[in-house]
Amino acid sequence: MPLKPRHFVLIAVIIGLFAFNLWRNRHRVSPTAGPAAVVTTTHPVPVQSPAWSAFDHAAGLRDAAADIFDPALKTFDDQVAATHDATVEDLKGCRTWLVFYRQGINHPSTDTQWKDRSDRHLNGCVKFHLDTTS
Repeated sequence: MPLKPRHFVLIAVIIGLFAFNLWRNRHRVSPTAGPAAVVTTTHPVPVQSPAWSAFDHAAGLRDAAADIFDPALKTFDDQVAATHDATVEDLKGCRTWLVFYRQGINHPSTDTQWKDRSDRHLNGCVKFHLDTTS
């Protein structure tokens, strides 16, 4: 059976789809693969404030039982309410990741990607006193 032009077009489309999927698979970024993202700051780390101290304390207790963690989170929330500087948005972002982490502790799953992402983010918050998502 001789091949007609439409057969060549169909073969070219199939080879093109194969090549595209191969390229897409090799250029896909996995959240757990590769080196951890490096966070660079363009401004100095803020001085130690009571709100960041309260966050550091709550983040240190993130794996603790609820009766130990909840008072630390309440203290942190009170400090954030009393803070009136530019770091409030960073504090709120880091608090969101802390609560997300705690949801995973309260409702365990076999998927550990959430824990890895949350751990990386919270460690950046503690280290840089900065919401590292941006």
